Amino acid sequence: MKQIPSVSDTLVVYGDFHGFSPEELFDHWVLPDLLTLWWPQIADNEPHEGGSYRFSWPDQNWYLQGSYTVFQRGEHLRFSWKWNHEPEVDEPIWVDVCFMAIDHGTRMSIFHGPYSDSEKDQVSHQGILEGWIHFGSRLAGLRVGETE
Repeated sequence: MKQIPSVSDTLVVYGDFHGFSPEELFDHWVLPDLLTLWWPQIADNEPHEGGSYRFSWPDQNWYLQGSYTVFQRGEHLRFSWKWNHEPEVDEPIWVDVCFMAIDHGTRMSIFHGPYSDSEKDQVSHQGILEGWIHFGSRLAGLRVGETE
């Protein structure tokens, strides 16, 4: 996964995932058995537009929750993002994941935000960037090939 230079209020990263069709890569974002191979320890969700999700990391007593607002298999997934350990965040954070077929795989782009110019938000922005790079590498590692 690589960061695309963008405005300060939105994080944009992308990667090429060889060996995944857009539909397969999408499924790794929404099907609990596939999600837990690369991201949360526990995934409870309703994989459809309007459905909710709760991803848990019991060892840290963390969970991430939200709902799916766009659910177009193999094309576009949009969901809200709220951590239990960040109760002071009032405005919703959104994640858009877009999938595009390329030779031998899928290009996936993630748009994550909005963020303010505050120091706290910019620190969060950096942590999210590092997280997407880490977890994107884990996802890519499920198939032969590497992200670019």
